[in-house]
Amino acid sequence: MMADDTPLAALGRAMKARGFEYIGRAPDEWLEFHGAIKAAGAAHVACLAVDPSGLELPRIRVELPQGAPDVLAHIGADGHVCYAAKGSLVLDIFDIAGQTLACIDRAAEVLDLSLSGEMNKDLEDEFFAFWHGDICILDVYPGDPGNLDVLFAGRGDHDSHIAFVTNDVVRTRLKLKAMSLTEGELLAGAAFRVRTSAKPKPLQGAWPPPTVAPLLQWQGLLDPSARRNIERRLLVAYASGRRAALCVVDSPLTQYAFWVAFETANPPGRRSAADARVQLYASKAYPMIAVRMDDRYVTQRNAPGRPTLSGKKIALVGCGTIGGFLAELLLKAGAGLEDGELALIDPDILFPQNIGRHRLGLNRALQNKAIGLKEELAVGAPTANIRALPVKAEEADLTRFDLIINATGEEALGHYLTVTFARRGMFVPILTVWVEGPGVAVRGLLRDTVECACIRCLSELQRAPLYPVVNEPVPLELAGHGCEGLYVPFPASVSIQAACLAAEMVTDWTGGTPGPRLRTRVTRPGFTQAAPDADVARRHTCPACGT
Repeated sequence: MMADDTPLAALGRAMKARGFEYIGRAPDEWLEFHGAIKAAGAAHVACLAVDPSGLELPRIRVELPQGAPDVLAHIGADGHVCYAAKGSLVLDIFDIAGQTLACIDRAAEVLDLSLSGEMNKDLEDEFFAFWHGDICILDVYPGDPGNLDVLFAGRGDHDSHIAFVTNDVVRTRLKLKAMSLTEGELLAGAAFRVRTSAKPKPLQGAWPPPTVAPLLQWQGLLDPSARRNIERRLLVAYASGRRAALCVVDSPLTQYAFWVAFETANPPGRRSAADARVQLYASKAYPMIAVRMDDRYVTQRNAPGRPTLSGKKIALVGCGTIGGFLAELLLKAGAGLEDGELALIDPDILFPQNIGRHRLGLNRALQNKAIGLKEELAVGAPTANIRALPVKAEEADLTRFDLIINATGEEALGHYLTVTFARRGMFVPILTVWVEGPGVAVRGLLRDTVECACIRCLSELQRAPLYPVVNEPVPLELAGHGCEGLYVPFPASVSIQAACLAAEMVTDWTGGTPGPRLRTRVTRPGFTQAAPDADVARRHTCPACGT
């Protein structure tokens, strides 16, 4: 098969010792072996395909015994054994033989447990491995009332169209535009949803259900109430003369869908209820892979069980090197959604020399930063409520926000905001985030109650720091030419770390765990953090918040 001193030669010898015969190369150049795997008290003919590079898990397929259920946990319809998820094992390209034998042992264990019925519970978790079909994208919040429409859309250079199910066509059209999709046919009211208390799992027998009759039988075994609702809604759709209907099922595990194409369009009032049922039961049913794209799910998907920024009114003051990146992170955490608002406040113009460490690029140069950032972010988040205010913070009404974020790097602005609110007898939580010196560290300070420290509380009246950032002296570094061209140099990676720190503190605040309210992240080698992260109390002698 190959030279004796190669890993593949060792693989051939190991497989032969295990009773597998080398057959040859598959069309994709993988090595094929035939043999047997012992499970459930019997030997099962098996075919193995091994990646010669060792970078992929071996493919293992077995011939199932007569009388085996048509649906088995971790066993595909063609006998393919799903014994490990991709990426769940560390592969060793220097020991292809050893890792292949280990995979055979694991596949035998899975096959044994599956044939004995001990893994049937796993059918719920891998339901979609058996529920194949076209993609159906859901732009509907679970539990939202109202009729559902089906909107077909696709790319101009493709014939196939994807079904989008929505209860707000205007909202979904904004998303289709952002996805560069061309809108096709709109079927108003062609979809409906049914809630069930049962987690879906495949039916032992013919699968997936080819027509409505076995589909309803399957649903009846899972949840009789849901089965009755599905049948009733399908009969209504059929009686109204529709050609088809799409059903979305809200289950405790996930959402799934199926499409029913009625065999004969039923003219309203032309058939009896009994005839309608006969025709409905014979109609073909097509499973659909439901993919959610509603804003709530997209926001919560990567932080399950944690509060998001949806519904919050947040003012981001400063759309520069920190604020630009931070605005995008806030959007991904839900800012501007579900009656929330993200206000971007900055009076300045983006000059070309600044794009090296800015979220915006050359296409936004010589534009107002707040307006350019709003337009740029709206492309990827068309349903978010983003407002651009190209004014100074002093000129904006900040009293109506749930949180103000000062990302300008201007300490004096923080003092001004604190004093202004105090003199008005008002309080709005303020998060300040900044870069220390030439990128030595990034810091964030949250003042979410009147007893918490403001930015001025971090130093004595003579401005000596009470909570030094690092143990080493912070260097004074300037670059540029002339008074107006001087700036403090640090790379975009530092700006991004400052934005990440601020986003972390905002989500913690939203989740009810705001501490520690003073946080530091050292970003330059050779420096060590001095003052530990902590909740800092207000200093009653502070000229800003002590008034």
